[in-house]
Amino acid sequence: MNCILCGEHWPQKNVPFSAVCEKCHCWLHSCIQCGLWDAEAQMCRSMTTDAVADRQGKNFCEEWKPATTGAKDGNPGEYRDKFDSLFGN
Repeated sequence: MNCILCGEHWPQKNVPFSAVCEKCHCWLHSCIQCGLWDAEAQMCRSMTTDAVADRQGKNFCEEWKPATTGAKDGNPGEYRDKFDSLFGN
């Protein structure tokens, strides 16, 4: 998988709950890094997950799966800029 925020590649097949991107130090096991995350709706596509307040923070969702898109597909700062503009960071 590639970090959604910076594009850094995570070389291992499994992503543990405590995994952190080595480049930008964000949590990899988070809502925004998940394949079920709907960036436009700002919510999870799964109807069976618990609500998570910090969508960029580490979570323990057992339905989590790596996102198939990431910052490698263009400007690495683009996803960070979009996230920051949505949450006022």
